[in-house]
Amino acid sequence: MRIDKFLWTVRLFRSRATASAACRQGKVMLNGRFAKTASTIEVGDTVGVRAPPIWRTFSIVSIPRSRVGAALVGEHLQETTD
Repeated sequence: MRIDKFLWTVRLFRSRATASAACRQGKVMLNGRFAKTASTIEVGDTVGVRAPPIWRTFSIVSIPRSRVGAALVGEHLQETTD
């Protein structure tokens, strides 16, 4: 799955367009490197999202097929922010 679509499905961004824009602006990291919108993700990858003034980091537990409800986000992401 593309990282921009994943960020939208787990509700880190309100729309896929804003997730894509964040990737292009350098506000998303995948495994320690800045991610492009078409970067593919896998279970176990680490995703960082810039939420000023910090970087929030998450570990991918599973990949959903479609957008999930807010109550189910914890089944797909685990926050690892220090």
